[in-house]
Amino acid sequence: MADLEKLIIDKIDSMRDGIIKFLQEIVRIPSENPPSKYKEVAKFVERKMRDIGLKTSIKRNNVIGELGNGDGPTLIFNGHFDTVEAFKGWSKDPFGAEIVGDKIYGRGASDDKSSVTAEIFAIQALLEAGVDLKGKLIVTAVGDEETGGLRGAEYLLSSGLVSGDACLLGDAANGYPFGYCGGTLYITITIKGKTAHGLAFPDLPPPYRNENSGINTIERMVKIMNFLLKLKEELLEKTTNYPTSDGWGSNVSSINLAEIHGGTKITTVPDRCYLHLSINTIPEQDVASIRKRLLDFVEKMKEEDPDLDITVQMPIAMEPQVIDESSEFAKIVLKAAEKIHGEKREFKTLMPSTDAHWFQERGIPTILVGASARDNNIHSEDEFVYIKDLMDLVKMFALTALNYLK
Repeated sequence: MADLEKLIIDKIDSMRDGIIKFLQEIVRIPSENPPSKYKEVAKFVERKMRDIGLKTSIKRNNVIGELGNGDGPTLIFNGHFDTVEAFKGWSKDPFGAEIVGDKIYGRGASDDKSSVTAEIFAIQALLEAGVDLKGKLIVTAVGDEETGGLRGAEYLLSSGLVSGDACLLGDAANGYPFGYCGGTLYITITIKGKTAHGLAFPDLPPPYRNENSGINTIERMVKIMNFLLKLKEELLEKTTNYPTSDGWGSNVSSINLAEIHGGTKITTVPDRCYLHLSINTIPEQDVASIRKRLLDFVEKMKEEDPDLDITVQMPIAMEPQVIDESSEFAKIVLKAAEKIHGEKREFKTLMPSTDAHWFQERGIPTILVGASARDNNIHSEDEFVYIKDLMDLVKMFALTALNYLK
């Protein structure tokens, strides 16, 4: 097997120019989310999968490629081709895919079109080397990850279009496999009140209220925010015991008050207020308990304030996940990392949310790998990927498939 691994690695090295060219081409196709226009990038990816010999289909602009007959285990590769918006402030063309030294610049060059590129060329290397895989390999390139994955990975899984025994998901930092994932909550809180003249009929408590008094939504939202900030202080007291990767998230749970809207004029009582926030937790912290504490606090507010009209929506709730290190899949991924980096590499913890939980929640063991270095400027201007990290990621996908489907 060692000779075959070397053959595959050498094959990937010989494909370097083609790998770089493909990443440049896919970066040049805008696929920002929003506005979530993926048709062109999906067709581009599907055409490449078909050209290398995969059976392909496109479902709601998500691409599926299949190889093998299912006579054995099924391994899933996953990456996402949607990106955050380009934003302003670039010194390079965000869709130019310019090469400068050992870097390829562009929106999505690192997060996450590098992974889409890597999973496809890993399979091409295996096929060109004449490797006979036992089982099935499913390759997915999806959209919608940057906004939760409901129309991407979750759709493919819930509709039964994709299933398997293990998943190698490309959307993480470089250099290590990530077997421990934090939990995540996305929350939107809406409070409705009553508009009124803020000087003549402000929101006052009895006995100063009258039938014309306003109901101030911002004032009520402040109470929610104060609760969340106190909860944040509490969460900071506990650190994870799982190893973390330097520069990639923290080792504590956190709350991000991300966006707030409310009010129209300085002399008017605001009758609407919206708060969007996210909560990321360490693997030891269950998300359900945090969810319950917030909802309990809201119920207490309702009891104390009969004028409170509040709605709490939690469209995404991901519990933490921890890989079974004794499993064959986990051992194979660690061995691949050791082969590529020339030394043993332990599993690390990934705190940012990804599509991994959609697979994990369905009992599919999922390990994350990626090409993102901490200086890649992901979700920022001048995003880039190091070519070496891209090449290493291709090798991670290829060696994992080789040994899992041997």
